[in-house]
Order: sequence, then C-alpha cells, then structure tokens
Amino acid sequence: MDPLGELWVGIEAFDEEAADRALVQLLWDVPLSEALTHVVIPFLVQLGDRWEDGSLSVAHEHFASNLLRRRLSALAHQHEVLPVPGVRRPRVLLACPPGERHDLMLLCFSLLLGERGWRTLFLGADTPVTALVSAARSVGADAVVLAATRPTALTAHSTSLAKLSQDHPVYIAGRGADEEVARVVGGRLLPRDLVEALEHLGPRETASA
Repeated sequence: MDPLGELWVGIEAFDEEAADRALVQLLWDVPLSEALTHVVIPFLVQLGDRWEDGSLSVAHEHFASNLLRRRLSALAHQHEVLPVPGVRRPRVLLACPPGERHDLMLLCFSLLLGERGWRTLFLGADTPVTALVSAARSVGADAVVLAATRPTALTAHSTSLAKLSQDHPVYIAGRGADEEVARVVGGRLLPRDLVEALEHLGPRETASA
C-alpha cells in the first residue's frame, strides 16, 4: 500500500503511530512548497470533503487535523528563514475570526509566506477581533490575512475589519470569502489556490532604512 493509503488506514483506525509514520514518508526530504501543494493541501481538501459527506466522523477529522498540525509545526522550524543583514522582511499577521476553527489551510499559507521571506505572526483559529487589531498595530503588520469557511464569520465583524483595513491591507481567503464579502469588510480577495495567492500579497523584501 502506498503511504497515502496507509495514512488513511491509520486515521480510520485511530492508529496514531501508523498514521504519523505514513505522513513522515510523504513529507520526508521534499521541498516545503512541494510538500504543501502536492501532499498536505490535497489531503486537507479530501479530509474536508469526507467529513462533509459523512464518510468520516468529527472524531476522525479532529484526530487527523491534530496529527497534521504537529507535522506542520515541525516543517515550520525545519524551513525557518534566517534574517539577512540590511534587508527588511515584511510582517504578515494571519488569523481566523471568532467562531472559525478551521485554520490548517491558513497555517499552510503562513508556511509558504515564511519560505518567501515574510515574517509571519500566526494567531490561528477563533481569534477575537480586538486581539488581532491590537496585534496588527503592535507589530506594524504590512498585511493581515483572515480565513473563514463561512461568510458570516467575516461579515459579522465588518465595521471593525473595515477600520482595520484603513491602517493595514486586509486580505480574506477560504470558502467563506468572495468579492461581496471583501467589499463589505474592506478587504481584498485572495485566490483559492495558495501558490497563486502568494503573488497577490505584497510588499516584498526591501532594504533597511
């Protein structure tokens, strides 16, 4: 059986050791962008689809998500970009609004941005709007990326997000994001494809003052 098949067998059996072993095989000695775009993201899409159609329980979805989160954290440390003297790395804040708990795709995007040279501040799931506004101001964020699976998770905070967008470029992503939601919250819509989304996010590295 191929490692992907072994991964699903391990998840369905709640066999952490077997599932983790298969995941390591899939990610071992693979460039970060390739690991994310060819393995992790397609797996997350399939995981979501199987949860939605009822072929995978909530317990299985949580088990798989937590397993993957640990491996993604390890990848983040493994591919950490060191600062370059004389070069200012832009800072991006990434979060999910209150009530939104699906943040693994956003974590993948954070890793891709880090590989591109961005300094990332990942706040993750269910972040209070007051907290993300305060954090963005504190670090002088060059961009704020918000992800949600439901439009209301973003539009419920339209007033606060519109004010935030006056001081920091706000980008929205995920199944709950579209052009109308972007208009309501004063943000910019990112493409669903994470690699394509990278090209929409500026600025790039600049020389230090």
